[in-house]
Amino acid sequence: MIIEQDRNQLQDAIYLHSRAEIKSLRLARSRIESQSIVRASSTEGLSLEIDFKPAAFHVGPEILTLDTDFKFAIAREGQKDNPVVLIECRFEGQYALVPEYIPSEEQIEAFRTANAVFNCWPFFREYVQNTTVRLGFPPPPIPFLRMTQKQVAETPASEVAAVVPTTEARTTRTKRKSVNVRTVTKRV
Repeated sequence: MIIEQDRNQLQDAIYLHSRAEIKSLRLARSRIESQSIVRASSTEGLSLEIDFKPAAFHVGPEILTLDTDFKFAIAREGQKDNPVVLIECRFEGQYALVPEYIPSEEQIEAFRTANAVFNCWPFFREYVQNTTVRLGFPPPPIPFLRMTQKQVAETPASEVAAVVPTTEARTTRTKRKSVNVRTVTKRV
């Protein structure tokens, strides 16, 4: 699993990160469904799907609360809409902020789409592995989460000289920040 951010997003996330400290992290909500027990010897033809996305957030005096939604599914080939196991959960992270620091929208967005997910990831992995075992399934291999910088295509020097971004263009570019998240579907 890889989260990619551009240079500006990384800088915004690091700026917030350097002014925040994890106060608490908890499982806020969960939904679990299971059909039938799958033995380790009969896992052929099954695939894993893992997905996550930032959810609600709240900024208060010297506190930032960020929710992250996760989804884990085990499905038979061709039956993605009818999983054998489905675990959906939300983790809530509370971050203490340094006094008088109010993060910008860009900083919050960059932090919640990468750092907050990264902070919740080990708890999600542990929750899924313990839950699947309790459901009678072998523990699934949940991959590590990695954060990387988006690779920017190099622009030929002739094009760089012809394009001089105005303040308006830079502002527009900042507002359209996106985060690439790769969802993993893996055969077991």
